[in-house]
Amino acid sequence: MPQQNDAYPWLLKMFELLLSPFRAPGYTIKRDHTPKFDALPLAKYDELRHRIHNGDLLFCGGNFAFSKAIRYLSGRSKVSHVGIVYWWNGRLMLLESVETDGVRIVPFSQYVSNYENSGKPYNGRLYLARDRRLHIPPENETVAASSMRNLRVDQLLGEAATLLNKKFSFKDVFIFFLQGNTGRFRHEDNDQFLCSEFVAKCYAKVDIRYPGDGRGFVAPEHIAMSDDIAALVEIRG
Repeated sequence: MPQQNDAYPWLLKMFELLLSPFRAPGYTIKRDHTPKFDALPLAKYDELRHRIHNGDLLFCGGNFAFSKAIRYLSGRSKVSHVGIVYWWNGRLMLLESVETDGVRIVPFSQYVSNYENSGKPYNGRLYLARDRRLHIPPENETVAASSMRNLRVDQLLGEAATLLNKKFSFKDVFIFFLQGNTGRFRHEDNDQFLCSEFVAKCYAKVDIRYPGDGRGFVAPEHIAMSDDIAALVEIRG
């Protein structure tokens, strides 16, 4: 699997410089990120798969230009994308919101070996995480995670189902970019979702809430930095 590339495009730094005269008084661009993903143990997907629970989170740290922009404005974060993992008929699936399709469902394995039907893994790093407020541990080691029922996860997934096919908001991305550089503008809720907005909306259904930036946005880094989020492993193919 490709390693995460922490070299940021010069264009991002140029925009940061160009927008600096428009910054709100006292505002500074976020420069730090949660260290939770810095030194995780590695696990192969095939060996890890049976231990993944409904409602777990997949965080991605992409090397794509769009991914790097999100990471850059999130304190040089390790993560640029987040989705909700769940089991369906013995298949491990991922609920997410992406630029091309909006809110959708895809097999988890596509990220590991066939991202967007390219025949290649996701270009970046994959991290499995878990919100301690939602997780229910199995009674013993013989209980398969895929067979466990969690009523709060069922509620969460029900909310996700109502949001399927909602659009991804490029306007929100633009506002996020301006906010991150200037500290100005405010995001207003709408019927379109960035990946982290989608996750936050689903978790809010079961009264689990994540800190945002104070100006209406919840980025993947904001979810990751929650004290209740446990980073478990980095996934390799």
